[in-house]
Formats: sequence, C-alpha cells, structure tokens
Amino acid sequence: MGHIKRDQHDIYHFISARGRLVGAAKGKSILITGGGKGVGKAIAVQFALAGATNITITGRDQRALGRAKSGIEAESPHCMVTTVEADVTSEDSVSSIFAGLAPGPPPDVLVNNAGVNGDFRIIDSDPQQWWYDWEVNVKGTYLCTRAYLQLLLGKPGTILNVSTSIADSVLPSMSSYATSKMAVNRFTECVQLEHGAQGVRCIAFHPGGIASTGMGQRCPAQFRGRLIDTPELAAGTALYLSTPEAGYLDGRFVFSNWDFQEVEKLKDLIVSDNLLVSRVNYGSFLSTEMMG
Repeated sequence: MGHIKRDQHDIYHFISARGRLVGAAKGKSILITGGGKGVGKAIAVQFALAGATNITITGRDQRALGRAKSGIEAESPHCMVTTVEADVTSEDSVSSIFAGLAPGPPPDVLVNNAGVNGDFRIIDSDPQQWWYDWEVNVKGTYLCTRAYLQLLLGKPGTILNVSTSIADSVLPSMSSYATSKMAVNRFTECVQLEHGAQGVRCIAFHPGGIASTGMGQRCPAQFRGRLIDTPELAAGTALYLSTPEAGYLDGRFVFSNWDFQEVEKLKDLIVSDNLLVSRVNYGSFLSTEMMG
C-alpha cells in the first residue's frame, strides 16, 4: 500500500471541472457562504465551470460579491449567480440567505466556507475576539446547516464544511481557531449520523495553505512560508467531494493536498476501519464503557 503524501498544491485533472469532472455539477444549484473572494469564490467558479446553473454566494462585502458574480457569469453564461450580503453569526441574517435563494428545490450543495482565524496566546487574548472564531466557524456553520436541513424536508442534500489541518494540532496562539475547527469536524460527523439515512452527505475538508486569502494573511508568521497552495485546489476538492463517488468520505475530514485518485484506492479500508474521524486514543488499557 502506497503512502499518500500531502503533495498536491494546485488543481489537477482528477478533480477539475476542465478535466475529469466536466459536467459534474450540470443543472445543480449551489449555496456558498463567504463566496465573494478567496476559496469561496474559487469554489463558485469551479462549480459554474462544471455546469451548475444557479449559485448563491454570501458574504459581508457586497462589492466583492458583485465582482465575483460578474466574473462568474461572464465566464459561465449558463450560470445565474445570486448575491446575498449576510453575516452567518446572525440567525436573522442566515434566514435572509435562505429567503434570497432562487425559486425551486433546495440547493443541491451547501458549502460552509465562511471562517476566521485568530492568532493570540490565551493569556493575552480578548474574550470577545477569542470567542469570535467560534461565532463564525461553529455557530455560522451550525446556523446555515440547520436552515439547510430544514429546507430539505427529509430529502437528500450535500454539505461541505471548510475546516483546517490545524484542527488536529496543538499549536501556540491557535487555541480559538484550532478548537473551533475541531468542533466543525465533530459537527460534520453528527450531521452525517443524524441525517445520512435520508441521503444527506456531510464532509469536512482542509482547503490547503493559501497565502492570498484573508485567512492566509492573518495566519501566524511561522506558517507563512508553507502557504504554497492555490484556491483552485480547494475548489476542485469541493467539486470532487460533491460527487457520488466520494460517498465513502461522508462524515469524515480530508485534506485537499491528497491525490484523491490515490485516496479512492483506500476507500474500503477507510470505511472498514472508520478512518478520518475525530477520536481520542484511549489505548488498550483504559475503558470508556459504563460499568454496573
């Protein structure tokens, strides 16, 4: 069995709308939070190129949303882009997102991309600033997912949660960001457990290290030299994860930097050994079973 490294840094044929996934989103509707720039915009572009006919992008910067809309519709004239200025931490604002959707069935795919990352030691942190990572990354993901599940009325749908590799790390000055994204990974598992039977698919993914995004610009200085990935890598990953063939990854957390053509070769092992989920390693000596 080969060792799959994190060595993909740009979109490649296997996950590209211009490559193997031509037409993979044909006729579909997509909702992307934080879709005006960076990773969110790149995801919108990739789904449009793959044939999506309706894409709703949200964000707090209406100008950025407008520029993204114009660019996407110019490149993919078949796709209608709707913009909604909204704050995912507000229940009323999230309600406005769903009220602004195009008439018809619920979106085929929800991408919870809106996110923030703090960089401060716990002792020096401002409580409101520390908690804001949780407000956006966790509460925002929860509110949008809840509204989407209600809109589905028990029918199938796909939810992609943008997470981070740091969720599985303990690093200085990253306590608010890492813990909030670990919560997103576990939330992903909860959604899959509760709604998988109705055909809901929920997957969390690390988009890569991208220098050009606001997240990349705010990341700790020690990581900036490692930010060599493109937004298009994350976008192609999102497109791939939305396809039925990626169903073996439902309820799991994956890295965009993996070559998914190689990951697919491990799908039986991933499912049988329940890999890529958040768990505490208790070893073979400590029981977690309730004793009588």
